[in-house]
Amino acid sequence: MLNGFKNPGRIALIGAKSEIGLAIVSQLPEDKSREVILVGRSGEYALDVTDRAARERVVEAIFDKGDLDLAIIAVGVLGNNPEKSDTENLVDAMGVNYLGTVHLLALIAERMKIQAHGTILIISSFAQVRPRDDNFAYGSTKAGLDFYARGLAAKLHGSGVKIKILRPGFVKSKMTAGMAIAPFSITTEECAQYGVRAISSKKVVTWAPSILKYVAMVIATMPPAIFRKISQR
Repeated sequence: MLNGFKNPGRIALIGAKSEIGLAIVSQLPEDKSREVILVGRSGEYALDVTDRAARERVVEAIFDKGDLDLAIIAVGVLGNNPEKSDTENLVDAMGVNYLGTVHLLALIAERMKIQAHGTILIISSFAQVRPRDDNFAYGSTKAGLDFYARGLAAKLHGSGVKIKILRPGFVKSKMTAGMAIAPFSITTEECAQYGVRAISSKKVVTWAPSILKYVAMVIATMPPAIFRKISQR
């Protein structure tokens, strides 16, 4: 349950090895009574995100042991495995970034609605703003997740359950190692600062960094020819 200062007492990080997720947890206000549940590929709460039965089993196990104050869903793949075809990579990204993540979001929200409180932080992406030649498959999965999360946030208004969406741009991490650094790039620690703000924010969507909100407004309405020329630089 939330402590006297309304800090989350029981937290689940789904994506136990996520650098952004771990950084967010480490930057939350300190609380000696806090319980952090790490959901990953191994351990007590082992999870294959692409396995429906496993998703249902893990969420049930988490809530059977008590109320959950905060869930951070930080799982995702870029879908750029060079050993796989474009179609195979697309299916992998869809299974993890959309199907698996949206189902987890729905399951957790359903249980939080019963307990009448809780916050879920979803890691979306700036890539969902507009299709780009080199990452539109990945961006499409994040767009679907983002769309669903915003709809669920509206549906849960007044229930005590809050959905928060973090939209990072390029984050310098192991996941993006070897890739060309994009403008407005940030570190995992900097991204986590925005994640912590998102959890307590009254807004549903938080951009990381904040300037990306205005960049998104510009490129969303940019003529296709100009956008294509800029995005290929």
